[in-house]
Amino acid sequence: MMRVLGIAGTAKNTGKTTTLLEVLGYLSSLGRRVFVTSIGYDGEDFDNITGLPKPRVFIPEGTLVATALPLIQASSVKFTDLQDTGVRCALGRVFVGRASAGGKVVLAGPTSTRDLLSVMKFAPKMCTVLLDGAFSRLSPMVVAGALILATGAARSPDSHRLAREVEIIGKIMSLPVHGFFASGSSPGGDPGSAGRTINVEGGLFLKGQGKELGWRLIADGPGQTVVYVRGIVNPAVFDETLSELEGYRRDPVVFVISHPILMLLSGDVLAWEDVLCRAEEMGFVVAVGSSSELLGVTINPYRPSYESATGRFVATYLPPRTFLDDIRNLTSVPCTDIILEGPEKLRSWLHRYVEKQNS
Repeated sequence: MMRVLGIAGTAKNTGKTTTLLEVLGYLSSLGRRVFVTSIGYDGEDFDNITGLPKPRVFIPEGTLVATALPLIQASSVKFTDLQDTGVRCALGRVFVGRASAGGKVVLAGPTSTRDLLSVMKFAPKMCTVLLDGAFSRLSPMVVAGALILATGAARSPDSHRLAREVEIIGKIMSLPVHGFFASGSSPGGDPGSAGRTINVEGGLFLKGQGKELGWRLIADGPGQTVVYVRGIVNPAVFDETLSELEGYRRDPVVFVISHPILMLLSGDVLAWEDVLCRAEEMGFVVAVGSSSELLGVTINPYRPSYESATGRFVATYLPPRTFLDDIRNLTSVPCTDIILEGPEKLRSWLHRYVEKQNS
């Protein structure tokens, strides 16, 4: 059975590549067949903004890699069984090849969900697909069954803010899956009790869209309603709907967002704290159509800082133990710093995930 695991950084320089390397190494040590690609671009020697060195992506022998053909040709790794996926990225056509020996490679792959699914057709059925991607390009990660996030001081040096972000992301990724759309049953009742269904295509991310949905719900009158939203949802726009409904409508409303990742792509993630709390207080349910399991979060104390005197960026580090403990003590989501603590905790997340998939 194919497993799809996403590894996403919440910002540049948060340790995503280091996390990816550890995951790659661990799965390979278990003898797992691995297929890896990037939603974007990763593995270059130096950061293109700060000029500081970056970890290269080391591919173990036998790994299947989907990346742009010019990067395959420029790699020191010899790839065999090359196949053209028919998908293009900014650096050329995406090819799949098998590494005949371990070595370093730059990853550049599909940037849309449709193209990603096309590339994944070249992965063997019995393998683990690793998706490398940034938070800003997270939407194709909806195809992943599980997710590991990388965050740290480069996202924010404020450990309390980071902990709040991690906690609300964990809450969003844990929203209940609304079974009506998947299996013909709805939470708290049978399909016949679901009442009306309103489909919102294209998401809720533009100012005013939430108000329009609120007006529509009010105009529809009393009764239970399920609102299914396909697309990106901004917390401020979703809150517009709640504001319109407050004082006018208190009948059951179930808001089903197609995937929790689509709640993380627009607006301030922290705004969901108050918005989800408000929806609950109003007696509404916020659920998702499908989900990905958040295995845990890796924490990186590294932060590039700009020196005006020299006109260059320099690598700086917050106190690693204090930074990690501050975040860990304020969130229920599993966290680790794999440089400070070693890879054991990360490996335990992966072990549980693999065991669950095998059961």
